[in-house]
Amino acid sequence: MGMVEFILTEDSKLSEEGLARMAALKDRPIDFSDIPELTDEDIRVMRSIARDRQRRHMFSLRLHQSTIEWWKKNVGEGYTGVMAKLLEEATKNPEWIKKCL
Repeated sequence: MGMVEFILTEDSKLSEEGLARMAALKDRPIDFSDIPELTDEDIRVMRSIARDRQRRHMFSLRLHQSTIEWWKKNVGEGYTGVMAKLLEEATKNPEWIKKCL
């Protein structure tokens, strides 16, 4: 059995043949024999890396009261998380920021 490698992205366009090949792989067993078992130390390090990537930092921002009330009313619980996500997305879309300058 040969190795099959295919990386799907959001922009991937699969042909009918490609879709059929992917569907045929779903029942194929995965050979884990060449992958070493993770040690407790490996798992500890991976968890530490994951925590560091997810860690958020406290940040203070002055907003008009009406703006805060709008977010609370229209988004509800978790509105600060949505605001954080919006700011994160803005870093990927500099044109959004330019519109506000």
